[in-house]
Amino acid sequence: MSLNPLQAMHEQAEASFLPYGTDLQIVESYGEVEAEYASIRKAAALMDAPHRSVVVVTGKDRLAFLNNLVTNETKALAPNQGVYAFLLNTKGRITMDMHILHGEDATLLEVDARLTEALVKQLDKHHFAEDVRFLDASAQLGRLSLTGPSAALLLSKVAESGVESLSEPFRHAKRTIAKTTVTIFRLDDCGEPGYEIIAPRDHLVSLWQVLHEAGNDHGEAHDAGINLRAIGWSAFNTARIEAGTPLFAIDLTDSNLPMETGPWYPRAVSVTKGCYLGQEIVARMHAHSSVARMFVGLRVAGNRLPIAGTDILDGAAQVGMITSSCMSPMLGGVPVAMGFVKKAFSEPGRIVEVLAEGARAKATVVELPFWKKA
Repeated sequence: MSLNPLQAMHEQAEASFLPYGTDLQIVESYGEVEAEYASIRKAAALMDAPHRSVVVVTGKDRLAFLNNLVTNETKALAPNQGVYAFLLNTKGRITMDMHILHGEDATLLEVDARLTEALVKQLDKHHFAEDVRFLDASAQLGRLSLTGPSAALLLSKVAESGVESLSEPFRHAKRTIAKTTVTIFRLDDCGEPGYEIIAPRDHLVSLWQVLHEAGNDHGEAHDAGINLRAIGWSAFNTARIEAGTPLFAIDLTDSNLPMETGPWYPRAVSVTKGCYLGQEIVARMHAHSSVARMFVGLRVAGNRLPIAGTDILDGAAQVGMITSSCMSPMLGGVPVAMGFVKKAFSEPGRIVEVLAEGARAKATVVELPFWKKA
């Protein structure tokens, strides 16, 4: 992937960075993580998302073709509708997840940037006589994430037609911002109204500037309470954990089966559709409710934070593993974690133990999300 067009602006703002894969950096923070997090919950937060990418699918058979591959129903999608789905292997394991955004002229598959090449290869592998074509648009399209209670108000200032129609997850529409045509789709991964902006990479700098100018206008923007702030991964990660949102390659991996993903199973999987790659295993597990482990939330006693990769214990027995954790501001600064536990330990209220900063701590299994906006 070519150099991030916004990299120089992030460096000028003295951002710190995290590696993402082998050839990509993402902003960790701009030095004020607490203020960045507060903007997600109280105002509007703008995040550069070079770790996300798009595969463009065209051709009249594209919805039927995708329906035969992914776990969710796509063939009945109308323009401006979308779904979340898994792509499985023949053993029913999750190889990636994606947001499928159907438009009149093309269907966009929004995925982790590290997986676009693998996705195109998988699509091409199953392509025979269908009228369908695939384009890895990593070099052409980029992503900005705008989240927070003031996000829609900000977009109404800068985007022709506003975003009132994007009232539910995955609804999307083309809009014009500063003479640039973008696709905006709804994604509330942080538990706040979220709008993902897919735009030409060579327009990202101008879009970033337009959004900041409109969101920090000390007249109208201040009076409206927009107060836009640029944020990095640290603030986003805390907010998405509080909202119980798992991420592929962090919480979910190719060792997981769809039914193990707990509350995300019905979001990603249609149990009434016909055949697709890995469907026999999914159908068998669904029919028998047979799952060995489940994705759960853990509220940890005390003030020590267990880290990802830490075992979840029942006495001396290992019964699971933590995949993500944070100190939750919305719960008063208590430690919370997400991870997988054996099914027998997955009921809310079950007490287990974790290692947190060198000491054992009790943890209670809780339903996700940890926090939900009133």
